Amino acid sequence: MSQFDGRTIVITGGADGISKRTAQLMAERGAAAIVIGDINADLAAQTAAEITAATSCAVTATRVDVSDPESIAALFTTAIERMGRLDVLVNGAGIMRTSTIEQSDAAAWDLTCDINLRGTFLCAREAFTLMKPRGYGRIVNVASVAARIGGIASGVEYAASKGGVVAATKSLAKLGGPFAITVNAVAPSVIRTKMTEGTAYSAAGIPLGRLGEVEDVAYAIAFLASDEAAYITGTTLDVNGGSYMN
Repeated sequence: MSQFDGRTIVITGGADGISKRTAQLMAERGAAAIVIGDINADLAAQTAAEITAATSCAVTATRVDVSDPESIAALFTTAIERMGRLDVLVNGAGIMRTSTIEQSDAAAWDLTCDINLRGTFLCAREAFTLMKPRGYGRIVNVASVAARIGGIASGVEYAASKGGVVAATKSLAKLGGPFAITVNAVAPSVIRTKMTEGTAYSAAGIPLGRLGEVEDVAYAIAFLASDEAAYITGTTLDVNGGSYMN
């Protein structure tokens, strides 16, 4: 497939998990260049090298802390220096806590919302400044089934942050529409990643009878980021094996 022929892409949280598989998939499908931004610079560099070696895509990595506005601005400066333009942004960076409400506090709330929600907004804002003059752009935000049902084992702050991502996606889609910038989100349920290791999640109650894999979400992201989804914007695509049906 050549869904992303010549496209230039920024993916946050791309060192591992869903975002890593998304980067691999987009590279395999013809992307010209990808910049992976992740707080774990060493792992991001390793991922970039793996994808570059396996495909014809030029993948580079840079450290970004999406809770820090200056770090976000630097990510997009680096992306333009290396790629010249930006076609696609995948907001994949995020954290999840499984603390009880008694264990949670203002600091946990602020950190989770700074990374999951404010970071998504600030990255989208930077992308808008680069996409609007060209009259083209694709932004895909990673939300969660927690935004739909209030979470399964995650903390209140996580569900709230992802609910905010769903709402922000709609608002950004309205702002991007006149410039042919689509903004959508995916809402995965339990996906087998390092983030969910050691939790009590199970396939009980999932009609398809299994936990999700990173590929399940990566394929959905790739669709929304492609021109096949050119007339879809402001939507949140549920990727959950049927555990939540809208």
